[in-house]
Amino acid sequence: MKYKIFVSANQKELRDERFAVKEVITGNATLCGFFDVFLFEDLPAKGKSAVTTYLKNVTDSDVYVCIIANTYGDKGKDGLSATEREFRHFLKAKSKGEILAFIKGASSDDKKRDRDTQNFLKDIKASFIYKRFRNIDELKTQILNSVISFLDDKGEFSKGPFDKAIRKDLGYDAIDENAVKDFLQNRAVKLRVAVPKISVKAFLTNALKILKKDNGDLHPTNAALLFFGKEPTEHISHHEIRIARFRGTDRMETIDSQEIKGHIYKMLGDVESFFKRNTRLANKIVEFKRVDIPEYPFEAIREAVINAIAHRDYNRRGAPIMVSIFDDRVEVRNPGGLLPGLNIKKLEGHHATRNESICAIFHETMDMERFGTGIGKMKKYMKAHGLSDPDFSEEGDFFVVKFFGPGDKILDLVSSIPANRITDLSHLNKRQLEALKLIYNKGDVLSRKGYAQRFDTSIRSAQRDLRQLIAEHLITQEGEGRAVKYKKP
Repeated sequence: MKYKIFVSANQKELRDERFAVKEVITGNATLCGFFDVFLFEDLPAKGKSAVTTYLKNVTDSDVYVCIIANTYGDKGKDGLSATEREFRHFLKAKSKGEILAFIKGASSDDKKRDRDTQNFLKDIKASFIYKRFRNIDELKTQILNSVISFLDDKGEFSKGPFDKAIRKDLGYDAIDENAVKDFLQNRAVKLRVAVPKISVKAFLTNALKILKKDNGDLHPTNAALLFFGKEPTEHISHHEIRIARFRGTDRMETIDSQEIKGHIYKMLGDVESFFKRNTRLANKIVEFKRVDIPEYPFEAIREAVINAIAHRDYNRRGAPIMVSIFDDRVEVRNPGGLLPGLNIKKLEGHHATRNESICAIFHETMDMERFGTGIGKMKKYMKAHGLSDPDFSEEGDFFVVKFFGPGDKILDLVSSIPANRITDLSHLNKRQLEALKLIYNKGDVLSRKGYAQRFDTSIRSAQRDLRQLIAEHLITQEGEGRAVKYKKP
């Protein structure tokens, strides 16, 4: 059975807000399975009396959503606006129905509303819990939380931890055994142990304890689906990471974006691929070496994403993990604030989670430790890269990590670059090394003649030096004949 939601608000003043409520429900694979939403705008152009029709829909509804702003609206013969008429009709027809009231603006704005609206607000405030919002995004969040709370009260969701909930609607065939085998290989390498000589079923049932028996049949838990499901997003619609590269320092213009789905380790790989193609990789010549300098240490970003997956509130349907790349920073945000007892200023060394099964699986591959070291590791990676500590904050019901980049000082990030990002250039002559320093470190563009003059050598020697650098893909040429120029690839 589906629950019916009736959306009531001044049509002219709150048109966008009305449609935003419907968008929250219809745009969410989980919620649209529980709810149908009625808007006055859905009525056909002709037919029965509009008033009769929409009041019948009020009577048939289980949830009444009332949105109030500044304007009361046109009054009918009964002296009431359409919104207040619908409100009173729902109260009379559904004494035990659910009323969700949302007020646009701060409490200080209430005196500025027209008098009829102020009186209507008094009735609502006197008897019902209401939420305030400032913009469409805040309204969507409030709607989402409210309808999930409604479903929770109806017993539609499991009361236990989300990751440990048994999916009795699914069997063992929902598991991708190849994903489990890859996990076991990765685990063996990281722990320096042999791959266990047991079946996939036995490992998931006895070691990880994420397959459960019921009446002789095996069923996956949500944790099993997240890590090893064939199509986890089909069964957990909000299991998703949305990642985007924005132009500038705000979200006004998107350069690249991706909705990342699949089992968790696949998602981590997809995040890395997106991240590396959307951040800078600078090069610098230092002594006899070319050093590749990534804009950020990906290890820090990966740690933040793993923490987001492990600690997010999976009961927040419709709210994915978000990774945003700007010109000056990277933000990783996950739904669900800190658990009670945790202090945003004293997170390092403290470990608490909503999702014990998810954390336990990450522990198996050493992607998480049991001592709350994630915060310290992010700081360590950033410091070793020559960047400032990440910033940790709560923004509404989201936990946010911000990594600040080097800006135009990316070439200064040389101190702790690992060996795999260093190219040995000791076989080059002094002229070639100095030329590379000019091209890489200063951004110069050289000509063959300019090379010969700068390093006091012949055109033939200059040509030979430059050809070698091209052959080793250290520089590239542009143009032809005497107009050819040599620059960084």
